[in-house]
Amino acid sequence: MYDVNSDDMTLALAKATTDPRTGNRVIYGASWIANRDSMVGTVNEDWVRRELAWFRSGSDKLADMEAPVPALFQACAGVDGRVNSAYGHILFAPQPGKPSLYRRIVNALVQEGLGTRHAVAIISDRDIHYLARENGRNDFICTNALNIMVDADNRLHIIAQMRSMDAVFGYRADYSMWDDLMKLLLADLAYYGVERGEIVFQVANLHVYPRHFKLLEDWASVVADRMDREARRVWRDKLVGTEAERVQSMMREDMETATAARAARLLGKETGK
Repeated sequence: MYDVNSDDMTLALAKATTDPRTGNRVIYGASWIANRDSMVGTVNEDWVRRELAWFRSGSDKLADMEAPVPALFQACAGVDGRVNSAYGHILFAPQPGKPSLYRRIVNALVQEGLGTRHAVAIISDRDIHYLARENGRNDFICTNALNIMVDADNRLHIIAQMRSMDAVFGYRADYSMWDDLMKLLLADLAYYGVERGEIVFQVANLHVYPRHFKLLEDWASVVADRMDREARRVWRDKLVGTEAERVQSMMREDMETATAARAARLLGKETGK
């Protein structure tokens, strides 16, 4: 599993070059463990609540989302108010004559064994180039696929493979959904004693838009300070631990010396010396 986490990617983005074609800060081929609910800025908990309710509903209609619906979502929708990037719809919506995609993932893990590599959810569509503009939409799905894996230690991992991700709003939305998916899967696999593993993102184009450059700069400073404090804490704990071990070692040596001296005295009394 990767050693790189969300904090590392925040700092990397702050140093990333700007693509002159788009004006965005970009990292190509980014892979990291998602250990934060936000990479840049703070999460709007009310939005996460509304997003997850819509996610679990299995709907692709913005009319089914509790208002206010974000402007970014509205800009993606077609004239019928539907969007392509409705991951809940893709995963949970009933399909004629066959289980939902989510249920197929669970079935693969249960029926084929937890070591299977077939618990895959294809999120995008081979016709996405046409579907992205169909019916007035502007919605080219960002997530290509999800790989659900259980490792040899019985830990469940979700590996999200993406063509593109906005590191500010996009990351927060994706993390909250895959975190929720993780909870659902753990509940359905509870009988097998599966434990939570990692959410891993593999993103072809991870970017920050120019309007968020100042936020990225400020947040990178927060992350750097946090990492520095954590490094100092680890160093201090290690130092304290080393000193404690030294003191304990000295105490053991003193006790051993005292025990040896006492044994010598007792031996002397027994031999009359």
